[in-house]
Amino acid sequence: MKFSLPALAGAAVAALTAAAAPVVHADPGAGSSDIAGGCSWSMELSPRTLGTLNFAYPDSGASYWILPYQISPTLNITVSGQFPDARYMSFDTYDGRFSSFTAAGIDSALPDDHIAPAADAVNPWQRAAAPGGDYSITVRADASPGQPNVLPLAPTGIGSGIGYLIYRVYLPVGGPDAVSLPSVTLTDHGTSNTLRPCVGGVAGEAIGKALGAADDLIALRSKLPSAPSAPTGFRRVTGAGAFPNVDNAYLADALDRPADGQVLVIRGKAPAVPAGPHPAPWPNSSAAVRYFSLCVNLLDLPGPVVRNILSDNTVDVGCRKDTDTRIDPSGDYTYVIGTEQQRSAIEAVPGVTFVPWSSQSPNARHAILLRNMLPDSTFGEAVQQVAPNSDPAAAAAVMGDYYPRTATCTLEALQAGGCSA
Repeated sequence: MKFSLPALAGAAVAALTAAAAPVVHADPGAGSSDIAGGCSWSMELSPRTLGTLNFAYPDSGASYWILPYQISPTLNITVSGQFPDARYMSFDTYDGRFSSFTAAGIDSALPDDHIAPAADAVNPWQRAAAPGGDYSITVRADASPGQPNVLPLAPTGIGSGIGYLIYRVYLPVGGPDAVSLPSVTLTDHGTSNTLRPCVGGVAGEAIGKALGAADDLIALRSKLPSAPSAPTGFRRVTGAGAFPNVDNAYLADALDRPADGQVLVIRGKAPAVPAGPHPAPWPNSSAAVRYFSLCVNLLDLPGPVVRNILSDNTVDVGCRKDTDTRIDPSGDYTYVIGTEQQRSAIEAVPGVTFVPWSSQSPNARHAILLRNMLPDSTFGEAVQQVAPNSDPAAAAAVMGDYYPRTATCTLEALQAGGCSA
């Protein structure tokens, strides 16, 4: 899921950071300790921003808050907050090309169960406890192995340019509105400054152009079938999003919407997940993955998720999280992708979860992504166990009953129970 921008590294990144959000930085001038400009978490990508920021195959179960920063060898960023009431959280740093990296042997990703709590608190992903305990992490240029709660500021040898810190939350109870964002303090040249919060004001067009033209997103499109009229089978792909979440892996297929009256049926065994959206110790003996979802997107760049505005002005986003997915007594899911006009008939079929085609772009090519997050080490059928970019047969061989099998049929055949996938 890496993004690279070799052709756009200068202009696109400049447009992203200048037009979309202030970049926090320290003044490197001799003897200066002033922290100049900027504020914390100035960019948000979440279900409530999909109306303006919809690119790179987003998942409506995820909310991201982004802090762009100016890399400096003497800059430390301290983030202090409380563990949220959510299924998952993490912090990640990214380089100026929106890629994860490793520096001095330290990965630029810190998932929730690896975060040490404050001395008088409990991390609910390490030991059963209510959310709300305190934590503090540090992003620093001199990060070294063995330091708790530390992320690298930049790749080895990079002393200037733009970096990004992302606070990522999946399935927050109450939605993104209920997430209390952690405070951010910059320290440089002996001076510390706690930034004021400034969520909002994102220039969606600038971000979409910069990220939507990323080489790896274009590469993903080339790996998927070119507008077939029938499914060709899910395969594991990389390059499925901006600012990669290294805890996720993806299967994908692509096709045109079937002929009028037909629906696409996707069946497979559902991996067990933790009960509900609340934090729970991980690994969890009763769960195979932390989270899964299926999303329908437009294949054409910049890769938006389907977002249909309905007659009552509500919005149907083309993602179905594990919490939205019906599971039958055998532990299987059945996703049926159809039009909004077919929705009521599809949802009346027992055990079926409806997912929409795009109403606004009915003739567009669609990409369908199945996500697995953080599999337990004993779960050998996870998407993560499939070799990247291998063919559907290889994915099916690894995943067995957990592999999503597809078929097209008429709505009448589905209702009569005669559509097998």
